[in-house]
Order: sequence, then C-alpha cells, then structure tokens
Amino acid sequence: MKRPSPEVLATIVAEAFGDAHGAAVSAAMREELAARVERALREALAADREAAAALCLERQALWMATEARSTPDPLRAEARARANEAAYLADALRS
Repeated sequence: MKRPSPEVLATIVAEAFGDAHGAAVSAAMREELAARVERALREALAADREAAAALCLERQALWMATEARSTPDPLRAEARARANEAAYLADALRS
C-alpha cells in the first residue's frame, strides 16, 4: 500500500480542521495550515532518514573495525561486504 505524500496528508488535515471549525477558518487559513503541516511532515521524514543513515554509518564503522582485526580471510571478506552495504544504504537514505 502506497502512503500518501506529505502534501496530500497536509491538505487532508487542513480541510478536516476547516470543516470542524466552519466559517471561522478561511480558505487562506486552510492553505497556510496545509503548508505548515506539510513542512513539518517533510522535516520529520528527513530527520528519520538522517537518523537511519547515521545508524548505517555506525554499522559501517563496526564492520570496518571487524575487517581490520586479524580475522580469517572469509570473515574479513564478509565484514568488508557488510561495511560496503551499510555505506550504500546510508547513501541511498540520504538521497
């Protein structure tokens, strides 16, 4: 199931708020509320992506440290692969 965009969610919230308060909420107020809600949603989503990317970078550092230790070659190769994957995921989350 596809999630609605922040813009759609913000519009739904603003319209519901306007409907609940009738004539007290003008069209301009609904638009301003929708813009503010959308901005807040986008900032929250960006913060979540950044936190996930930071976690990936922490995991990358862990796997790089594992690779650097004197471990058997198959384990070093696995650690290198996992470090690369963590870096890839961090980059994908940030883009």
